[in-house]
Amino acid sequence: MSIVDYSVLKNEEHGAEPPFKSDESGLHGEADFPIAIYNADVTNNFVSWHWHEELEFGYVTEGSVLIESGKNKHILNTGDIYFVNANTLHALFRSGSGAKSVFRSVVVHGSIVGGKDNSVYHRKYVAPITGSSGLRELILTPKDSGYSKILGLLTNIWNTENIKMPDHELYVRSELSELFRILISISEKNVSARPAASIVQEARLREILIFIHDHYCEKITLEDMAAAAFVSKSEVLRCFKNITGQSPFEYLKNYRLRNAAYMIKNTSDSINTICGICGFDDHSYFSKAFKEAYGCSPREFRK
Repeated sequence: MSIVDYSVLKNEEHGAEPPFKSDESGLHGEADFPIAIYNADVTNNFVSWHWHEELEFGYVTEGSVLIESGKNKHILNTGDIYFVNANTLHALFRSGSGAKSVFRSVVVHGSIVGGKDNSVYHRKYVAPITGSSGLRELILTPKDSGYSKILGLLTNIWNTENIKMPDHELYVRSELSELFRILISISEKNVSARPAASIVQEARLREILIFIHDHYCEKITLEDMAAAAFVSKSEVLRCFKNITGQSPFEYLKNYRLRNAAYMIKNTSDSINTICGICGFDDHSYFSKAFKEAYGCSPREFRK
């Protein structure tokens, strides 16, 4: 079990991998009990585009949160629930300005409920969900059927993992089984066909994101991104515009700034060193871009 507050993540040294990864498979929980809980404050931060093999359930505890899944965008208010299927590209941001934006999530691998792939539990209760190309995400509000039951289950799971009582594995697995049972009945009414072009573009974008996250500290060109996904430069632009609403270079700049802010807060490296490590070769441009993003200079941010 692991608990992460995105606002207080800690780094080891400037040579360590950044905390903001796109493909997060294998990072959630322990190998023998693959579940993790998160308390995410995105008031002044955001959870960038990523995906993982696990399923993700969450609910807003303060304010409102914008969740994007592929081309779909949903605003969740306090109490609203979201579900994101395995290997679905998604991101979470603050919705609006001023107010707090906080949510709790449970990220869990289907094997906790389903066991081995050839088990009846996997075939009947896990595979129909994780194998559904038409079920990307699901949003539940208090007026929806099953809302109260699911919110109760998620709250119980989150709280149990938070205190980690001795028999938490048995209790959580039981609650998850009930959660999957309800999810199957609800999901049958919420499956929608996905255009083939959208599926292809998301797969291409995933390859580009992996490349950016691996090489953000280096000089990256549009040609480099295109080569990483074996597509044309124009297709790179289309993938980003259609799915994230950003240009690839806007995304790259914001990703570099996030890592810079992380390092300024959690390392003793100089601002100039961090500027270079995060891929900025012009200190004045870095300072200007940082102030636009965070409302203060890098030095003020450190203070």
